[in-house]
Amino acid sequence: MKKVLKCAEPTVLLTYRQNNPTNIWRQFRRNKARYDEVKGDLIRDQGGLCAYCEIDLKQAPQASDKDDFRVEHFHPKSDQTTGYNWHLDWNNLLGCCHGGSERNVIDAASSAPNRAGRFGCGDHSCDVPKGNNNWDHIILNPLTLPASPLIFVFQRSNGSVSIHPQNCLEAGVSQQQALQTIDNLRLDSPRLQRLRGEVLDQINQNLQSKIQNGMTPDEARRDIARRMLRKNSVGRWPAFFSAIRSYLGQAAEDHLGTIDYRG
Repeated sequence: MKKVLKCAEPTVLLTYRQNNPTNIWRQFRRNKARYDEVKGDLIRDQGGLCAYCEIDLKQAPQASDKDDFRVEHFHPKSDQTTGYNWHLDWNNLLGCCHGGSERNVIDAASSAPNRAGRFGCGDHSCDVPKGNNNWDHIILNPLTLPASPLIFVFQRSNGSVSIHPQNCLEAGVSQQQALQTIDNLRLDSPRLQRLRGEVLDQINQNLQSKIQNGMTPDEARRDIARRMLRKNSVGRWPAFFSAIRSYLGQAAEDHLGTIDYRG
């Protein structure tokens, strides 16, 4: 999970909410053009990454497959205890992957041998275990996370994630909530470990190649950080941004400082 910056509420949602203050999300999304506009803003805000696990929110080119995307309501939209309409609250909407739950998702199974696919066959994460639970004070919200320092640590050897206690203290982030974020959203699931591990292995191979070709380890890390930790031509961060940032260490932090990274 990384910091997510939120743009202004899309006009299409604002207008709909003002005209239909008691309507629910299902009614809003019946109009495809309306839904697609909000979807596009969520994806742009998040740099193309799932708000929870940071897998890339991939669009399916074939009608037989499903996009690895759905709209998540951080606070349960079903909550009617106060009369507030959480369904149409722009600041309550996040873009999320299917969490390994969708059999027909794009890249459900990897075409390469011994590579991880997106379908988890019971190994679920993100909004799947979250369901309709109100975890507002239990897990971290990507909208309120600090951009720096990095509060999670990732291991290249197995793709696992844990918290960085000192950085949590420095950022004023609850270590307990950070741990609960990993545990409750299952961000350290075997499927996500494999997917992250593959990305970090590729970076490590690239790093070793650069060193063999004459770069020092520090030079190689800085070069990879400059090339990878940036948005591409359509405004997307690399998948598992925080894992890459963690692996590249100080070279990543120096580069992100240079580009004035804010989320």
